[in-house]
Amino acid sequence: MPSGAICFVSHLHCSRISDNELFLRSKPMDLIEPNDVFMGDKGFLIEEELDKISCTLKRPLFLKDKIQFHASETVSNCKFSIKPVTVETAVSRIKQYKYFESALPYESLHNVGSLFIITCVIFIHL
Repeated sequence: MPSGAICFVSHLHCSRISDNELFLRSKPMDLIEPNDVFMGDKGFLIEEELDKISCTLKRPLFLKDKIQFHASETVSNCKFSIKPVTVETAVSRIKQYKYFESALPYESLHNVGSLFIITCVIFIHL
């Protein structure tokens, strides 16, 4: 069960970047242990990278061509759907820090990465 702790903060990127590309560029695989489990949505396509290091990706089931889920799939999805709430709670705690709410002053750009990590550390301990 996720604890809600922030366990990895990537370097900040100034441009649009996909979750997949951010994962590959950030190299969190160096911190991952075999049998660790990642949560993601259907667009997070990192199974191959996780397989290489004996980890798994968990995501909710999607209907695709079905009209409805089988009862066991519904139960599985219900159990899984609680977990992303933990992730969203951690993200919303960081967003509450008003400094990152709008455009940042140009003069502070060289410190943004450090400020963001400090913010994450503060919210872990609240």
